[in-house]
Formats: sequence, structure tokens, C-alpha cells
Amino acid sequence: MSKKDNLLFVGFMGCGKTTIARAYAKKYDKIFLDTDSLIKEKFNLKIDEIFKTYGEKKFRKEEKKLVSFLTCVQDCSIASGGGFIEQKKLKDIGAIIYLKASFDYLLQRLNKEELATRPLLTNINNAKILFNQRAKKYEKKADIIINIENKSIKELIKEIKKEVK
Repeated sequence: MSKKDNLLFVGFMGCGKTTIARAYAKKYDKIFLDTDSLIKEKFNLKIDEIFKTYGEKKFRKEEKKLVSFLTCVQDCSIASGGGFIEQKKLKDIGAIIYLKASFDYLLQRLNKEELATRPLLTNINNAKILFNQRAKKYEKKADIIINIENKSIKELIKEIKKEVK
């Protein structure tokens, strides 16, 4: 594992980054952080409200600030937003774990309320294009790739622990 013992969970919207990162932190006594939650807390707004009020560009600037912060933390299990993969220097944070699934599988996992809170999923065709672009980046930057389809949280945590050295 990385010198900082951090795990950075990446993947497309709806793949379970927050759920898995939190469960991993709890089981292995790590600090849990969520990049989207940190940004939401700063603005006291939901992600879709931040996008509407300030725009995606501002949101990405906030993510960039978080990369600098996260390179300084240790022993964390970190859930990132779906677009966090666009940031540079992610390897400086820790081991990158890509939670992989097909686009259709991810869509099936999300209910209407969850879809409504994700501004980049309002247009399914555009979301599919975005998914295809990001999937390549997730694979390229990942240290570990875990297929999440049809697996329980417990199974996924066990699989991740086996891969993390």
C-alpha cells in the first residue's frame, strides 16, 4: 500500500464509492472522508445546487483544492466524486481503487431521487458519453480495479482487503 496508507475510491456516479469507502474505514479503523461531502459542507448546498449556483468549473476548482489537502492526510479511506478522476496528482494521495461497473448496471442502482441529485445524469445520452470517457481514465489511473456488479458490500470489502498490500 501507499506510504500514507490512504485508499482513494474512484468510479462513475452510483458505483458505491461513499458506501464502500465508509464500510472499509469502519472495518479497518481508518478515517473516512468524502470529497463531495466536504464541498457540500463548505457551501452548505447540495451538489446540484452548487452546479446551478456556481457552475461545474467552480466545483472542479474546489476538487483541486481537496487534492492538495488529501496529499497531507494519512490512514484514510476516501470516497471521491465521479469527476474527481480529472484532477492531477491523485497518485500522491494514496492507492487508487476503481469501483467498476457497466453504465446500465449503475443506472439500475439509482432511484429517481438519486438521479435527480446528480446534475450530470439529467441527460442519459450525455451521461453515457461521459461514462465512456471517464471509464478509460479510471482504468488508466487505478492501482486496483474491483468489479462491483452483483456483489455485497461485505464481499467487496473482503476483495479490496486482499488486493491492498
